[in-house]
Order: sequence, then structure tokens, then C-alpha cells
Amino acid sequence: MKGPTKEVRTAADLVGRSLTRALTPEQINDRGEGGGLRRMGEVRQIDEDKRTVELAFSSTQPVRRWFGEEVLSHEPGAVNLDRLNDGGALLVSHDWDDQIGVVETARVDADGVGRSVVRFGKSPRAQEIFQDVVDGIRRHVSVGYKVHTIKEDIREGQPNLVTVTRWEPFEISIVAVPADPSVGVGRDWEKPPEGGSPAERQAAGEVTGAETQPADTQKRDSEMKEIITRDAEGNLVRAKVDEDGKIVEVLETLERAGAAEVAMLSRGREQEQTRVRELTELGEAYDSGDLAQRMIKEGKGVEDMRRELVDHLHQRGTQRHVSEDSNIGMSDDEVGQFSFLRAIRALSEPTNRRAQEAAAFEFEASDAAAQKMGRDAQGIMVPVDVLTRALNTSASGAAAGDTGGFSVGSPLLAQSFIEMLRNRAVLMRLATPLGGLTGNPDIPTQESGAAGYWIGEDDDAPEDILGLGQRQMSPKTVAAYSEITRRTLKQSSLDVEALVRRDLAQALALTIDKAGFYGSGAGNEPLGIKNTNGVNAIDFAGAASGGGTALPTWGEVIQMETEISADNADVDSMAYVFNARMRGHFKSTEKFSGTSGQPIWETGNTVNGYRPEVTNQIVNGDLFFGNFADLIVGMWGGLDITVDPYSHSTKGRLRIVTMQDVDFILRHAASFCYGSDAT
Repeated sequence: MKGPTKEVRTAADLVGRSLTRALTPEQINDRGEGGGLRRMGEVRQIDEDKRTVELAFSSTQPVRRWFGEEVLSHEPGAVNLDRLNDGGALLVSHDWDDQIGVVETARVDADGVGRSVVRFGKSPRAQEIFQDVVDGIRRHVSVGYKVHTIKEDIREGQPNLVTVTRWEPFEISIVAVPADPSVGVGRDWEKPPEGGSPAERQAAGEVTGAETQPADTQKRDSEMKEIITRDAEGNLVRAKVDEDGKIVEVLETLERAGAAEVAMLSRGREQEQTRVRELTELGEAYDSGDLAQRMIKEGKGVEDMRRELVDHLHQRGTQRHVSEDSNIGMSDDEVGQFSFLRAIRALSEPTNRRAQEAAAFEFEASDAAAQKMGRDAQGIMVPVDVLTRALNTSASGAAAGDTGGFSVGSPLLAQSFIEMLRNRAVLMRLATPLGGLTGNPDIPTQESGAAGYWIGEDDDAPEDILGLGQRQMSPKTVAAYSEITRRTLKQSSLDVEALVRRDLAQALALTIDKAGFYGSGAGNEPLGIKNTNGVNAIDFAGAASGGGTALPTWGEVIQMETEISADNADVDSMAYVFNARMRGHFKSTEKFSGTSGQPIWETGNTVNGYRPEVTNQIVNGDLFFGNFADLIVGMWGGLDITVDPYSHSTKGRLRIVTMQDVDFILRHAASFCYGSDAT
């Protein structure tokens, strides 16, 4: 039988070669620099002024190749660095037409790692990539190299070990996607160069996987999925496998399984069955079969499942209770027709027939929203459809009384009422809002974590499932008011419409903010952060302010972070919240002696490296810190608006009262810390 040619080698030929004839560097390189191999490294140090980056481009980490397991030797004399040190190119994704810099120095250190200093150019393309590196967006590098000499060790039942004893790197690239970052060095998704030889494309296909390629390349890719593995009976075989690594066809039995292999395979099968069973049972226990199936498919364990359960249940609970069921089915055009001003004008003049007729559409929508909510409106109920979609900017109406809309457009004010509310409420900007709730939803929480145990041989670990709980949200009605003159009410401008909405949002936002921080949980008031059991607390003992209240020192600011970290509840998105007086204290107070007057308020507007939010809703001397994403702000659909024309009737001013159902839940109380002068 005629053997395969040099350029069209199949995987079967390669496996056979590993058993019958020696591998050569020429077979690895397969002619031409386009066929050079690649390895991943990492960015280390950056000098923005000099536009230089120090990076590690190679190591002795083994990498799986089509010809076996490859190890690059870093012994003295093994690496020829002449081309790199002679102005080697810095590229993007190994594209020789996309040079962005030059290699200034390259070396191999005593720890067996190849390192280099590269300098970026000043072209727009180079500046773009350099800024991505500085910002930490592009962190992976890859080296292209040629093999000169090798040493091959034949290994029974596993890929041959190929040690490259002499090799030559010829370029370094900034790359985006590593194929296997878990191995520490990894490889990038190597794409075959256009016009390269079939063997070059074959070597690249071993890394890229099944991309859209010509039919002959796809055939070779399929043939490359021939591996040496063990079948269900434990026999060592050469077989074709699918993308999931499952045997499709056994081509050759290399070694019959012995007792040891059969026993090992049996134990592995039992462990896999146990993993699948435990994940399935956990999914059934928490009605999360979809998550369990994903964990099984991804090869994850029970601990992985437990870590993801809380967020999964929270997301599912959100989708369950925040649904379009709270909408009344208004189209975008109908949402654009709804006018707060027309509704308020009709409520303020109940005997004015023209005003009542003009607001007929608003009253009809209000009745539908009230019916959907299951309660009567005190005045007029603004549907959730209107609250969550943008303010109309079209000019479909000719007069103020037309239901078609208003004639003045203002794109800058085109935002939904809910967004207006969030933009004016510090708490809602930081927290996780759930809008359009129905009923009394249960929000899943994590009460305790899993524990580890020391066990004896063949002992079962005690069952210690993740402690999950739930807290119920129930609507508490918040009322706030704003005032408007009758002359303003007669305007038809969309700017005035937006102004009214913004004022109503401001009134509600202040009330919601206050309760979110200080709510007592008694009567009709929701429970705020300060009064929730389990929230960390710090008693400030620093210097007293003019009012006699102790303000925090730098150490106490740090302690708030430490308390949350000790509960394993810290995340990068945490924030401090305080009032303007506290900001003044932070800007005028030195962190500690020896910092040359550096204040607690840091350059870049951060405090202890975290985002600060300033609102005078916070009491003087109080400081809140935490992961505010763990605060759930629930809002039930529909904004109830009533009009009081009597309180300021002598001035001709209207008082507009708004009512909204709201509640708060802390998913993890330990995610927060409240600091104050307790005395």
C-alpha cells in the first residue's frame, strides 16, 4: 500500500509513525515560516512613559500537539534568540501585516521562562492595542517559533513526549483568545495562514477545531480526531472520537485491559454515576433541573452547583415575579400618547368637561391598570407600560387636547419614569431593582455554606447541603408629593411633561432612599439596611465633629471593609455612602501620619479604592458600606396619582400626591456594614 505523502498526513499515519519511525523537525515545521508553532504567555510589567511592556513568552510547560506532548527546552543554548534581539516584530494575532511594535530585548531566565521587553509604536493601531494592554483588556501574548532539533520519547498508552532541544522564536504577538488558559501557559486559537500548505492548515486545525473550512480541510480535521484512549471495557485502543471525546469507531486495539485497568475504569464509572446522581437530586430538590443538566454537561461537581444555586434561584425568582403580566398590553404608540399633564389637569378640574374628555384615554388606561393590580386607584393609576418605556418625542398631535401627543420634542428628556426614579435615588442606582412585581414574591437567600470533613477509607461524607432560605417581599405604600402652578399645568410642551415626571420621581426617590437606609420595618415602613439583623456595625471612636459626633478615622474606614471581607461577602463593586459633611471630613482628614497630608478622599474620587456616593439622606456621622447589589428593591406595578387643589388654593397651586408600592430585601446581610458614633 502506498503511504501518505508528506503534505497530506492523516492522524492514523501520525499515530503509526510514533510507533514505527522517528519524528523529525521538518515534519513539525513542515516547510515555511507560516507553519511555525505558537505558545501563550502573559503580560507582566508596563511602563506607560516608555511605551514598553515586559512579558513572559515561553516556559517548560507541556503543550498537547498533533505529534504528541511538546516541551520546549530552556537549557543554556537551547533557545536561539538572535532574531528576536535583532529587532524582532511585535504583531497582533501573528499577522505579519499588522506590526505594532518591536522586540527590544529577549532572554531566558534561570527559572526556565523566556522573557522579553517590547516597545509599542505610535501609530493609531499601535496606540489602540497598547491602551488595551494598559487597561488589562489584552493580557495574553503568543510567540511564534521554529523547531530545529528534538528528542522523542515513546510512551505506551499515552502521547509521545517530544522535547524540543533547539528552537528559534521569530515573533511575539498580542492575542485575544487562549485555547486553554487553565494550563497556565496555554495556546491561542491559531488560524491557518491563507495559502499555507495542507499540513500547515492541518497543524492549525488541531488547535482551532471545527471552523468553516474547505471540504478537504474538514476531512483532515475529522481524521485528526483519532486518539489513543481506553474504551468502555478498559482496552487501550486507537479510535475516532466526536467533539465530546466519545468513541465513535474503534480502529485498532493496542492492548487488552488487565485487572488493574478494569478496576480503575469501574471506579471512574461509579464516581461519574455518583456525580450525575447528586447533581440531579440537587436540581430536583430546588426545582433547578436546567442548572443541574448544565453542570453535568460541563463536567462540574456538586460544590460548583451549590455555589451557583443562589444566583440561579434569584434570577428565576425575578423572572417569575417580574413578568409582562403586570403590563396592560399598551403598544408603543399608546404609551407615547399617555400624558401625566392631561391626567393631572383632569383630576384638578373634575367639573371641566373638556378636560375630562381630553383625558379619556388616560382614564381608560388607569382602569385597566387598576384591574390588573386588583385594587382601586385613589386618583389615576399610571400603567407599568408607561412607567418602564420612554417618554414620547413624536409630534403626532396638533393641539394640547389631542390624544395624539405633544408638538414639542426633547430627546434629552426621553426616558422612562422608572429610569428617572433610579437616576434620582442613590439607593436604587446601587441596588438591584425589581419592577412590575405581582403578589408577594419569595426571594431566595443563602443562609449557610457547605462544610468539609475528614473521613476514613470508604467512609461516606456527611450530607451537608448548602443552606438556602427565602424571604418574602410584601408591598408597602410610599407616598410623596410635588407641587405645580396652574399656569404650568396649561402648557403643552413635552419639556413640561418631562419636568412634571422628573419632580414626581424626585419626591418618591427621596422617600424611598431614606427608608432603604433607615427603615424600621414596623407599621407600614419597610426594613432598611441599618435595622436588618446580621448587618456588620462599627462604633466610631475618632475625633468629634463640631456637633459632638465622632467621625471615622482611616483605620475605621478600613475596618468596615475588613468586617465584610471576614464574612466572605466582599466584591469589587462595593461602595461607601455618606452625606456632604462626611465628604468634607474625608477631604480634610489625613489618612495617618507619614502620608504627607494625603486625605481619606483619594485622587480619582475614591475612598479606600471604592466608589463613594454622597446623599444628604444620610444622617450626620453615619457611614454605609457594602455590596449594594445584594439589596433588592421591589416595586409593584402602577403609580397612583392624586391631585389636591385645596391646600394652596389661594395661590392657585396644585399639590400632586404620588403613591408607589415598594419593599426591600437584603440577600446577604453580611454584605453590608453600618458605621456611626453609637454613643
